[in-house]
Amino acid sequence: MYCSLPQRRRSKRMAIDVWRDPEGVRMALEEMFEQDYARAQTRREAAGANEETRARMEARLPARTMAWGYYRFADHLFHLDAQRRAGLACHTRDLAAFEAEGLLALDRARTAFEGRHPACSACGQRQLNRFGVECPGCGVKFQRKKA
Repeated sequence: MYCSLPQRRRSKRMAIDVWRDPEGVRMALEEMFEQDYARAQTRREAAGANEETRARMEARLPARTMAWGYYRFADHLFHLDAQRRAGLACHTRDLAAFEAEGLLALDRARTAFEGRHPACSACGQRQLNRFGVECPGCGVKFQRKKA
């Protein structure tokens, strides 16, 4: 998959081979996880807000910073991962090397996201960060391990 980015000084477009850039794919995946988290948090906060406030809150959502091809490939990886998690037969011989590497990048991005935003042990809601004192969803107080 190739996507085009405009070059700064010339009018020609430069192509990026997204399949050969696992680090860029991982960054796009992490960005998508963070955007989804921010959208869900905004939806919860804007539940009783008026239309103007809701529009202002949605304008605060982070913008995408990577080329569109990264997000398109990330969507493909989410689809493959959903099939894998559902238990559908997905043999490694049926995957191209870039898809297998992309699934590894997806696992790394998911692990990093879950480390930054751990789930509450009581209700499962993702936390703003791992240093929270109390869950905003259910109000459970977190206990820290003493060193």
